[in-house]
Amino acid sequence: MNLFQKLWYDTLKQPYVLSKIVDKGNGTPVILLHGIGKTNVVWKHVIEGLKHFPFRVVAFDLLGFGNSIKPNNIEYDVDDHAKAVIRSIEKLKTKQSCILVGHSMGCLIAVRVARLRPDLVKHLVLYEMPLYEGLPEKRSYRLRLNIYARFYAWVINYKPEFTEQNARMAQRIAKRVAGFEVDPATWQPFIKSLENTIMHQTAAEDIKYVKAPMDVIYGSLDMFVIRGKTEHIFGKDSDNVFTHNVRAKHIISTKASNLIVQRVIASVDKNK
Repeated sequence: MNLFQKLWYDTLKQPYVLSKIVDKGNGTPVILLHGIGKTNVVWKHVIEGLKHFPFRVVAFDLLGFGNSIKPNNIEYDVDDHAKAVIRSIEKLKTKQSCILVGHSMGCLIAVRVARLRPDLVKHLVLYEMPLYEGLPEKRSYRLRLNIYARFYAWVINYKPEFTEQNARMAQRIAKRVAGFEVDPATWQPFIKSLENTIMHQTAAEDIKYVKAPMDVIYGSLDMFVIRGKTEHIFGKDSDNVFTHNVRAKHIISTKASNLIVQRVIASVDKNK
């Protein structure tokens, strides 16, 4: 963080603004929020699929990742992330509310944004949302949640030394977690986001207050997300929630991208 940024953010307490890497097209704004340890690059197939439609497609790097600012004096909880997204959307100066698209942790941030600022969001498309709170007391769920908690705790306690000798080993371990490439600048945002946004999540409660329609997409091959429980989180009789499945792992594959593009396009008709 340079001197001007320290003055602006630390002293004057201004909201963080994210790096806007992609801003293409005209029309209804579509805001893309990537998952933990990723960058805007993961959306390349979605961006390509939307380019011939009347959308303004914007992809940010989330707080602490990619080209965005990486403050070391915050907790990287869902409010830290959501407030940066809100401020960044405001700076777009669009006259329309947006379609908010999230992947993994980006989904948790998206529903928080929709709760805090419903005026900014007309529709959500949520792919691979890792909901771990608000689940029914089911033995298989509890067993998997315990495995996740232990695994995530191991990751958080892992202390890589960023030396040439250890870098290759650290990168291999991190890629097995979430395709994350370890480096000194993004390691703290990664482990803090994992602990404070994913493990200590607010999404199950946030969803109760979100009025915008949602398309919720799950990958049938995803090992990090518990499927088959949307009715417990969203309600059996919800008219605003549309659930979908795609044969994919916890990545934005070409097949998953195509479905995301379809739901974004369909959401415009739903919101007319």
